[in-house]
Amino acid sequence: MLPPLSSVKKALKVLEVFTDERTELGVTQISELLKSHKSSISRILMTLMAEGFVEKNPLTNKYHLGMKLIELGHRALSRFDLKDYASPYLETLAKKTNEIIHLSILDKNEIVYIDKKGEGQVLTVATKVGGRNLAYACGMGKVLLSGLASEELAEVLAMAPLKQFTPTTIAEIPQLLKELDRVRKQGFAIDNEESFPGIKCVAAPIKDSRGNVIAAMSATVPKQRMDKERMRELTKLVTECAQQISEQIKIRR
Repeated sequence: MLPPLSSVKKALKVLEVFTDERTELGVTQISELLKSHKSSISRILMTLMAEGFVEKNPLTNKYHLGMKLIELGHRALSRFDLKDYASPYLETLAKKTNEIIHLSILDKNEIVYIDKKGEGQVLTVATKVGGRNLAYACGMGKVLLSGLASEELAEVLAMAPLKQFTPTTIAEIPQLLKELDRVRKQGFAIDNEESFPGIKCVAAPIKDSRGNVIAAMSATVPKQRMDKERMRELTKLVTECAQQISEQIKIRR
């Protein structure tokens, strides 16, 4: 993994110095807060201002956060509208299958659970909304990784060494790449107790109007209930549900 650019880190630190209490700051204030030279802070602010990330108040000669950040914030928040779109479909599938249904998004090399339905099941898995799991070691993660461009995928996989959590965890890069290619072609992923012993999953991608994978959903099943027939049934139901959610996203956006 390539080392982070110090200039980019400094620019981000400048943006982070603004808070609800410190909405407008001068060059001297920022340099003191960040313990950095004024000349360096001035150059960073000029660059950020040119790109719309900060703006300058002509009356005070101080800076505040710019409209570009609001635009980016709206883009980020739109991902979380997904939960509202998907929730009724997930609830219906949980009742129909009598299994745990998850929804997740990718954050670097981890998945983040953003919804979970069917929590009243007797046999369940210790996951929670807001919880995380390493992407390569679970069905939804493999679906999300399969949607990345090759360069982005390489960066994500370089973030940390792959670990063997269970005997079936795919912990070798060549084998994982082969698995992701299979997932990409067939349109779903199987988690064969790769993260939690005794737990299997069927996962499918949720896509936006351009065909980009923006989320994944899965049905989580104790292995004693996951025979071949049940696997085929759930694969059909999960992929159909993911397609329905994808269509709903296209319509609403």
